[in-house]
Amino acid sequence: MAHGYETELWRNGDVQKLIKEKFDVYHSGGHVRTVVGKLGLEHRMRLPKQRTEKKRLTINEETLAWVAAALRQSPRTHGIEADHWTNARLRRALHQRVGVDYSRGYIWEIATRAGVADLLTRRRS
Repeated sequence: MAHGYETELWRNGDVQKLIKEKFDVYHSGGHVRTVVGKLGLEHRMRLPKQRTEKKRLTINEETLAWVAAALRQSPRTHGIEADHWTNARLRRALHQRVGVDYSRGYIWEIATRAGVADLLTRRRS
């Protein structure tokens, strides 16, 4: 608090900034925590944020059936101005349908599981 921060516990970023301002030296967050630990001052630091587990949202059978049916139709049927399906277009259509941004790799996996990956083209418009 004596250095203008609002809490009594330091954050890594606070210590990094203070070291940079005082000594014009940059240390990574990991190194800052190591230095603080070697000084025996861990009790003065905030605990690091716990990582949240990133859980891939799985596609259910209903969505797989929708993907299979959609890829057998024109993309125009789903509001996409194009004559053929691409990974990006299927991503967009799935995002509109389920509200999730899936990775390109997972879109390919979804199309494969739906049995229609061969209907995705790699051509670019």
